[in-house]
Amino acid sequence: MENNNLLEFDLEITKKNIIDFIRKHVIDLGKQGAIVGLSGGIDSALVLKLCVEALGASNVIAVMLPERDSNPKNIKDAKNYASALAVKIIYKKITNILSAIGIYRLYPPTFFIKRSLVERFVYQKRKELSSKLQKDIFIVNLEGSSDKELSKGIAFYRAKHRLRSTILFYYSELNNYLLVGCANKSEWLTGFFVKYGDSIADIMPIISLYKTQVLNLSKYLKLPDYILEKEPSPDLIPGLVDEEVLGISYKKLDLILACFERGYSPDKIIQIYGVTDEEIKKVSLYMNKSEYLRTWPIILKK
Repeated sequence: MENNNLLEFDLEITKKNIIDFIRKHVIDLGKQGAIVGLSGGIDSALVLKLCVEALGASNVIAVMLPERDSNPKNIKDAKNYASALAVKIIYKKITNILSAIGIYRLYPPTFFIKRSLVERFVYQKRKELSSKLQKDIFIVNLEGSSDKELSKGIAFYRAKHRLRSTILFYYSELNNYLLVGCANKSEWLTGFFVKYGDSIADIMPIISLYKTQVLNLSKYLKLPDYILEKEPSPDLIPGLVDEEVLGISYKKLDLILACFERGYSPDKIIQIYGVTDEEIKKVSLYMNKSEYLRTWPIILKK
């Protein structure tokens, strides 16, 4: 029973609190509406829905910024969802900008290659790199490395999020709208985000919710099945999905994070929730290694 209660929360009160939070900051900051970067995933879909509930569809803009490696299904789902909510849509492909920067020269062209083959290539590359470095790739990603192949991969995907943030802020300022971010608590605590990319916005209304709680609130608000049933993915590199990158399911990850939040000992977590010591250590390492991502630039003090 405790296992079920640990991540339980009042859905109606949470919905109301988030709606009030969005509305309050639009008013307090003198904005005329809200902008959400819509990816086709569950986090941005939930945030868009809550913004519509708070402000009305006529005061919300969904911005879609796909690029060469975006999953076509996510693009289609995002368009359908935004249309169903009757919000204004801004759709801009950022492939040419990324190309001009030189991002796509880092890896072979994928325009005329089947997506399944690209995904297989990415999977093999990650496997080879992990074997070469003798470490979990996500940990190395957080720690940094002198390995040129890893550095190339990090530069490749992080530039995409940071470019999107620049464009989102452009449209928010152009329209005097609040930029509403979509980070959740699971991502935030483990470092599963890009610093100065998807981690920045004017407000972050769902950052107090773990990923499994995001799913529960989304079900409560009756988001469509094509959003609810989708496997979570950053959609930056073909074939990568959240739980594969993290090396743990969101169900276990959120339980461990919630236990840490309550000060439970590793022994108690193992005994009650059926996770392993290795999983607990992995999550603890993610939290510790990603701490610098949750801070502003390091400042030299006199």
